[in-house]
Amino acid sequence: MKPYITALILIVSSLASASGQPQRFMEVLRNDPDMAASNYRRYHFSETELTPAPKGYRPFYISHYSRHGSRYHTGESYFRLCMPLMAICDSLGILSEDGKAWYKDAQSVLNEHRGMFGMLTTLGSKEQDSIGKRIAERFPEVFSGKEGRTEIRNRSTRVQRSIVSMASFNTAVAQNAPSLHFSYSAGDKFRAYLNPDPENYPIIDKFEDKVEDSLKHMINTSRVLEVLFNDTATARKVISDAYSFVKGIFLVSSISPNTDVCPDMLKYFHEDDIFGHWTIRNNIIYAGYANSMEMAEEVATIARPLIRDIVEKAEEALAQGSKLAADFRFGHDTGLLPLVATIGIEGMDTRWSAYKAHEYWNSSEFIQMASSLQMIFYRNRKGNILIKLLYNEKETTIPALKPEDGPYYSWQSLRDYLLSL
Repeated sequence: MKPYITALILIVSSLASASGQPQRFMEVLRNDPDMAASNYRRYHFSETELTPAPKGYRPFYISHYSRHGSRYHTGESYFRLCMPLMAICDSLGILSEDGKAWYKDAQSVLNEHRGMFGMLTTLGSKEQDSIGKRIAERFPEVFSGKEGRTEIRNRSTRVQRSIVSMASFNTAVAQNAPSLHFSYSAGDKFRAYLNPDPENYPIIDKFEDKVEDSLKHMINTSRVLEVLFNDTATARKVISDAYSFVKGIFLVSSISPNTDVCPDMLKYFHEDDIFGHWTIRNNIIYAGYANSMEMAEEVATIARPLIRDIVEKAEEALAQGSKLAADFRFGHDTGLLPLVATIGIEGMDTRWSAYKAHEYWNSSEFIQMASSLQMIFYRNRKGNILIKLLYNEKETTIPALKPEDGPYYSWQSLRDYLLSL
C-alpha cells in the first residue's frame, strides 16, 4: 500500500475514533443519567477478577488514598442560583406541573442539607464501609498481624466528610483485623500533602472559567424554562441570568442521588441538555485537576507533596522491623485526581486540551465519590518487592512504566519513577 494512502487511513481512523467518543459517552448518559453528575456521582463498584501475584509473592503492606464518600453540597450557594427564583415564580403561579414537582423535590433535598452542608451522607458512610470490607477480604494477609505488622496508620484532612469516611472505612477493616492497632490523625498539618492549596490556584481558576464560557452554548436554557414554567415570558422577567439559573437547577438535581430522600430530578432534562451539563463540568474538572495540555504542570504541583509522602511512608514500612501494615489517607477529589493524573495511570496518561476533554475522558468514571488509589505491596522470601495498583478497586497500570509481571511493578522502578515526578 502506498505510504500516503496508509497515512490517510490512519488520519481518518483517528478522527472517526475521536468523533465516536462523544457519541459513546452520550449513550452512556442516556442509559444511566446518574453518570451526568460527574464528580458528584455516587460510587459504583462492579466485581472484577484480580490478577494473581507471581508465585511466591504475598501482600504485606498497603498504601492508600481515598476521596471521601458521597456528600452534601458544600454550601447553600448551589441552591441560591435557582431556589429563590423558583419561590418567586411559584408565588406568581407560573410553575408548570413539572415545575411544581421539581420544586417540591428540590425543597426536600434542601431540607436534608440543612445543618449538613459539605458533610458525608448516609450513603457516603456506607460506600466507605463497603470498600473497607472488600480491601480486608481481598488482602487478608496484610491484616493478619503476621511478621509483627500490627499497625494501621490513618491520616485525614480536618474536614468532617473525610474524617467520617476514615471512621467508616476503618470500622469495616477492623472487623476483619481484630488484633491490629489503628491510629488516627486529622488536621491542617496533613492538608499540606493530602489536599494542598498551591499559589497557582488563581491561574487554574481563571482557566476553568474560560473553559466554561466556551461551552455555555451547549445548554438550551429555553428548553428547561419551557419544562418548568407555563409562562416563560414572565419567568424570563424574574430570571435575569438564564444560564446561571439552569446551572443551579442541574446542580441541585445532580446531588440528589447522594441524599436519603433521593428523588429522580434529572428526568426533567432533555438528554442533549444532560450531555451539555456533563460536558461543561467534565471539562472544568479536567482543566483544574487532571492532565490537560494547558494546566498539567500547574496541577502537578498539587500532586508532588502527596507523591513524596507515598514514597517516604512506603520506605518506612519496608524498613526492617517495621510494624506498619497499611497507610490509609482520606481527602478529596482535588487531591486524588491530580495524583493519578500526574502519575499517569491508564486513562490519565495522555494529555488532551481541556476544551475537548469530553471527547476522550469521563469524569463520572474517574473521580466519582469515594474514588481511591490502592497500592498493594507484595514480597517473596528473597525480599523482592512488587506493587500492584488498583484504582476504584480495579487493576490499573502506568503506561509510561514497564511492569515486571502482568500488572505488577518492581518497587525500585516504581519508586524511581515516582521520585522523577
